[in-house]
Amino acid sequence: MGLLHFPAEFFRDEERDGFLVPEMMKRAWAAELEVLEVIRRVCKEHDLKFYACGGTLLGAIRHKGFIPWDDDIDIYMLRDEYNRFLEIAPQALPEGFVLAGTYGSEPRLWEANNMPQARVIADENYFPVPKLMTYFHGFPYMRVGVDIFPYDYLPADEDRQYELLRLYYELNFTEANLDLYIKDGVLEKRLQELERYLPNRFEREDMTILRHELRLAADKWVSQTPKEEGVTLANAMFFDVPKDRRDFHGYIGRKIEGHESPVELPFETVTMPVTKNYIDAVLDSFGPDYMTPVKFDGDHEYPFYKKQEAAMTQLLKESGVDTSIDAFCRNWHKLNGED
Repeated sequence: MGLLHFPAEFFRDEERDGFLVPEMMKRAWAAELEVLEVIRRVCKEHDLKFYACGGTLLGAIRHKGFIPWDDDIDIYMLRDEYNRFLEIAPQALPEGFVLAGTYGSEPRLWEANNMPQARVIADENYFPVPKLMTYFHGFPYMRVGVDIFPYDYLPADEDRQYELLRLYYELNFTEANLDLYIKDGVLEKRLQELERYLPNRFEREDMTILRHELRLAADKWVSQTPKEEGVTLANAMFFDVPKDRRDFHGYIGRKIEGHESPVELPFETVTMPVTKNYIDAVLDSFGPDYMTPVKFDGDHEYPFYKKQEAAMTQLLKESGVDTSIDAFCRNWHKLNGED
């Protein structure tokens, strides 16, 4: 079993704000909270801080838990602590938990997270389905994890802000659109344009390596401002940088102050750390009506495990299990002689 305890009723279907949260999503939530607890323990041991952001922050404030139609956990760290976490994580994370994405240790893990932020996941090489389900409260789907975003320091000078944000955007845009550059026959031209601004010489043959190099270059580029020179905080990956410098009027961002010590808010069966300025943060992200629920209009497929459902159905069939996925997961611990 994992590190956390959940009462049996937690895993029942439940209607929240007129939205039905099915039992499998409850298992997904519990699994993600288990990953968060692993991150929490590593951070406590190494004196690092993290804070809820995005829908997780809104959920903590408005629902004291997940937004009913949300299916992930988003947290952030200030850049200096984020870099320290990336440095220690390979050794500090317990067995079975790994970094995925840009700072994963191998191509398999680079491709396990197709966004720039770090992600801690349960490694499928350590957790085959039976072991996964036993640890994660009957949740059967691979690579459950938690996203960790870096909040970068930006300097006061607007020209420098624009320079940092614009090239960061261009590097990530190039990575996300490699297939289009290849199709149009302009990839070499594009890479040469980027190399004029960077010390990098990018890979030309292996596109998996090139994608990784572009993400690493983007992350290194945007993180240049030291804490003592920062005047604001930027989650740069969600900022749509104008192409023309004349259309950029400075990055407002978030306050650096308020991150000295997190405030803990109730979140499902645990607590969630938030910045002391959490009301300002949620107002900035969601506006003055943030306490009024707005039904699901997510920017990713819901639920996140949807693509794995067919494979799980087939696995049960091949194993001679004549029951639904939900029923199988519901009875998993009893099948294994546990309470």
